[in-house]
Amino acid sequence: MSAEISTSDLTLGHGGEPVARGISVALAPGEVTALVGPNGSGKSTLLRTLARLHRPDAGQVVLDGRDLGSYRPRELARKLSFLAQAPIVPAGVTVEELVAYGRHPHQGLLARGTGREDREAVAWALDATNLQGLAERTLDRLSGGERQRAWIAMALAQRTGLLLLDEPTTYLDIRYQIDVLRLVRRLADEHGITVAVVLHDLNQAAAFSDAMVVLAQARIVASGTPAEALTEETVRTAFGIDTTVTLDPHTGVPTCLPTWREPSAAVTT
Repeated sequence: MSAEISTSDLTLGHGGEPVARGISVALAPGEVTALVGPNGSGKSTLLRTLARLHRPDAGQVVLDGRDLGSYRPRELARKLSFLAQAPIVPAGVTVEELVAYGRHPHQGLLARGTGREDREAVAWALDATNLQGLAERTLDRLSGGERQRAWIAMALAQRTGLLLLDEPTTYLDIRYQIDVLRLVRRLADEHGITVAVVLHDLNQAAAFSDAMVVLAQARIVASGTPAEALTEETVRTAFGIDTTVTLDPHTGVPTCLPTWREPSAAVTT
């Protein structure tokens, strides 16, 4: 289960001035690619374009050797999974019921959720996200991290080779952010899934990804391995701040820290 997707010279916009131009990226099977950049840089627009939820103004997207536009909707849903920011939680739905929704692209009209492949896919998704013990619990009784894992499990139940995640750590505390990102890492390493994820935290993106794409000023500012993409010059260009970037001597993962500090408030007595 793997997929390859790439873009060639995309121009992305929302009816006015393009938010990004000349966007050419390639996502490799079994790797995590982090899309980062300031607000309004086109990260989510690019991800939605990869999911065929946004039409580019120019350029091409190719999925497994075919133009993305050539896929029929159900066929495409068997090739890629997309998880939006902060999806609405259905009332009274259990974890297992939510995960089973991911099987809809594979089912006919007469027998939903009853086939052996469907049951196996749901069981696999629950196991991959470590939610077996919570299968009968309703979503409103889950922690933020557990709920996010349930949504990812639903996407996994589609059994696609490509997983697109738009800010999956939003509104989670640091523990659950790390839990979700560790899960994403395992999905790529152990199951060969191609992952693209939009993140705001540069250090988390560097720690959990194989590749980073930095978007700013309507273009790709830098791309490559985290060590290649996350540099002091890149951060200054994309975000307008000075930083110190150091590499872990054991892993080679870069860490970015601001080098400025706001003036302290005057102390009065």
